[in-house]
Amino acid sequence: MGRRRDDDAISVAELLRETGATPRSLAREPEAAIVREEDTGDGYRERLEQRAREAAAHQQRAGRRIRWVSALGGAVVVLGSLVLIAVTSENRPGRQATAAESLAPATTTPRSTTTAPKPAPPPTPIPTVLRQTSSAKAAAPAETAEPVRCTVRYSVPDQWNDGFTAGVTVVNNSGETRSPWTLTWTFPAGQRVTHSWDGDFAQTGDRVTITAASYNTTLAPGAKVSFGFNGAFDHGNPAPTAFALNGARCSAA
Repeated sequence: MGRRRDDDAISVAELLRETGATPRSLAREPEAAIVREEDTGDGYRERLEQRAREAAAHQQRAGRRIRWVSALGGAVVVLGSLVLIAVTSENRPGRQATAAESLAPATTTPRSTTTAPKPAPPPTPIPTVLRQTSSAKAAAPAETAEPVRCTVRYSVPDQWNDGFTAGVTVVNNSGETRSPWTLTWTFPAGQRVTHSWDGDFAQTGDRVTITAASYNTTLAPGAKVSFGFNGAFDHGNPAPTAFALNGARCSAA
């Protein structure tokens, strides 16, 4: 066949002959599927059910294998963690020291972790002389208290920055008449008597003596006498408490 020019017309038949293609009708219906005899009838449904059961059993076996593999993997991970913790604990310094102590010979004295209590100090011995002195005092008879011969009432009706006025009343509680009478006491804070009435005063240091005036020299049993005085102080003015009438002890009321 000679070479045809590009602008020459060519028919479909000639094109098929030249290419060797087989013509096919576009309007032809598709071939019907071949139906096998084994895919129909009562046996077909039973075979489908059997295949479905086999597929389900296969899936169950696969699921059991997966669960078994997962459990085995978890056990391996837990066991590996325990081994790692044990190895780490063995390598700690405290653990090594404990192991070294456990390997020490039996004759080694174990170290004590507790501090032994300190022994209590021995009691201080009491000198024999003190014990004998106490016994002697206990055996000695009690001294008889001196009977009170009078009662004194001491009052301060007036007081200022460095001075005061005091009144004193003496009651004779003895069965004897005091004539003349004399009352003595000691000031506790260094007070001083500057002037007196109804009695004459004398003072030596802190000790004060009041003697009867000419008009009240006699103090009968159960009788009382009063006098007063002005005084001065530098360090407070507490009242005296130790009085004596003609040397006999008096009580302060």
